[in-house]
Amino acid sequence: MSTSERNTTGRGRQSRPMNLFLPLLILMIAWLFWTGFQTTQLMKERSGLVELHENQEPTVVTAQQMRGQLDALAAGTKRLADEGHPHASLVVQELARRGVTINPNVSN
Repeated sequence: MSTSERNTTGRGRQSRPMNLFLPLLILMIAWLFWTGFQTTQLMKERSGLVELHENQEPTVVTAQQMRGQLDALAAGTKRLADEGHPHASLVVQELARRGVTINPNVSN
């Protein structure tokens, strides 16, 4: 039997080692696309969070200013109560009953 006959009958067929180049190439390309997609999504999310933080900044500053004014008003009311003003004492007692503590050392 000649070699051409062996090839046609399927006997004596030599097995080639499996070539892994193509599957690995496809895997690497898919991984690169996936990491690129994840990177762009994370960048979009980060920019959205930065924008939200920047939009909240004026509100936080305003709230801090109002808190300072409220603390100064409460400290002034506490000083009046300590000097014996009856209405200021009533306000301080009511605030204390509701769990509000007054720092008398706040500057105006």
